[in-house]
Amino acid sequence: MFKFSSRNGEKDLTKGPIGKTLFYLSVPVILGMVLQTGYNIADTYFIGLLGSEELAAISVTFPVVFIFIAIAAGLSVGSTALVSQALGARKKKEANNMAEHSLLLSLIVGIIIAVCGILFSAPLFEFMGVSGHVLDMTIQYSNLIFIGFIFLFIGFISQGIIQAGGDTVTPAIYLFISVILNIILDPIMIFGFGQIPAMGLAGGAVATVLSRGVGASLNIIHLLTGKSAVDIDPKCFCLDFSIMKRIITVGIPSSVSNSINSIGMIALMSIVGGFGTAAIAAFGVGVRLESLAIMPVIGLSTAVTPFIGQNLGAGKLKRAKKSIMLASVAVIGFMGIFSLVWYFGPSILYSPFTQDPDVMSIGINYLQIIAAGYIFMGLSFIINAAFQGSGHTRLQLFVNSTRWIFVVAIAFMFVSAHRLNGVWIGFPIGNFAGFVVAFTLYKSGLWLKGFGKEKI
Repeated sequence: MFKFSSRNGEKDLTKGPIGKTLFYLSVPVILGMVLQTGYNIADTYFIGLLGSEELAAISVTFPVVFIFIAIAAGLSVGSTALVSQALGARKKKEANNMAEHSLLLSLIVGIIIAVCGILFSAPLFEFMGVSGHVLDMTIQYSNLIFIGFIFLFIGFISQGIIQAGGDTVTPAIYLFISVILNIILDPIMIFGFGQIPAMGLAGGAVATVLSRGVGASLNIIHLLTGKSAVDIDPKCFCLDFSIMKRIITVGIPSSVSNSINSIGMIALMSIVGGFGTAAIAAFGVGVRLESLAIMPVIGLSTAVTPFIGQNLGAGKLKRAKKSIMLASVAVIGFMGIFSLVWYFGPSILYSPFTQDPDVMSIGINYLQIIAAGYIFMGLSFIINAAFQGSGHTRLQLFVNSTRWIFVVAIAFMFVSAHRLNGVWIGFPIGNFAGFVVAFTLYKSGLWLKGFGKEKI
C-alpha cells in the first residue's frame, strides 16, 4: 500500500508491491500522454481541414519544435531524478532546494530558447527543403509556438517536480484541463467565432500557447500552495549555482539524447522533402500517429524514473532492478499489440486526417514498415528510464545516439534503390541496434555506480 504524508500527497515508492505501485503511477501518466497527444492531434485535424499545404507546414515544424521540447524534457529528467533521490534518502531540505532551482532554470532557459527559435527557425526550415508559400506559413506558425515555450518549459519542470514525489495524478488532471481548453480554442481561433476573427494556421498556434500557459500555471499554483512533496517558498530562496550545475549535469545528456530524435527527424525530413508535399504530409501525420503507440511506454518509463530514484536513494537496489523487469514485460505486450494494429490497419488510421490518395499510400507503407521494430524501441525506453532515475543520463545519450546513427545511415544508403521505403526501413534496424546497446549497458551495472550496496 502507498504511504501518504500527513500534509501532502507524497507517496513512498520504497515500500509496497512493485507491480501495483508502477501501475498506479503509470496509468495517470499514460492518460496524460494521451491528452498531451491531444495537442498535436487536435491541431493536425483542424489545420488539416485548411488544406495539404497547411498540413505540410505543421508537419515540417514538428521535428524542429521537438528539439526544444527535448531540452525541456531533459531538464525535467534532471530535476525529477535529483528530487526523487533526495526524497528517497529523506533529505527534504535538499529536495526543496532542487525543486526551487529547477523552476528558476526553466524560466531562464525557456526565455532563451524562445528567442533563439524565432531568430534561427527560417534557415533551418529552408535546409529541410521548405520553400515558397509553405515556408511562409511554417515560420508564421512556429514563431507563435516559440513564444509559448516559456510556458512549456515551466510546465515540464513543474510537472516533473510533482511526479518526483510519486504524485502522477495531479499533473494528469491539470494536463486534462489544458488539452480540453486547446480542443475548444482550436476551431474558434482557426475558423473564427462571433467577434473572434478567423486566424487560420496561426490560430492553431495561439490556441496551443494559451492552453499550455494555463497548464503551467496550475502546476505552479499547486507547488506554491504546499500540496506537493516539496515546499516551494520564494521568500526563503537562496541562489546556489552548484545546485543548478547538478541539475544541468544530469539533465543536459538527457536533453541532447532527446534532441537527437529531432536532429534525426530533420535529417530524414530533408530526404522526404525531396519527394514532395504529399510525402511530407504523410510523414508528419505518421509521426503523430506513432506518438499514440508509444504513450503506454512513455507512461511506464515516466513512472519508473522517480521509482528508481527513490529506491536507489533509499539503497534498495534489488527493488529498483525488479521494477525494470516488470515494466519490460508490460512493454512487450503493449508494443506487440500496436505493431499488429499498425501493420493491419494503417489506412483506417490515416483516413481521419486526409483523403489524398498519395498521402494515404505513402503513409500506409510508413506504418507497416516501422511496426517491425516497435518492441525493441519500447524496451529501450524502459532501460533508459533506469539510467535517468539513477542520474546516469550519459548512458541514455549513448543508446539514443546509436539508434539514430543506424536510422539515418540506413535511410541514406537505401533511399536511392528503394525510394521512401528505403528511408522507413531504417527505423526497425535502428531500434534493434539501440536495444542491443541499452541491454548491454544495463547488464554491465554502470547505471548503479555511486549507490553502494543493497541496504536492508
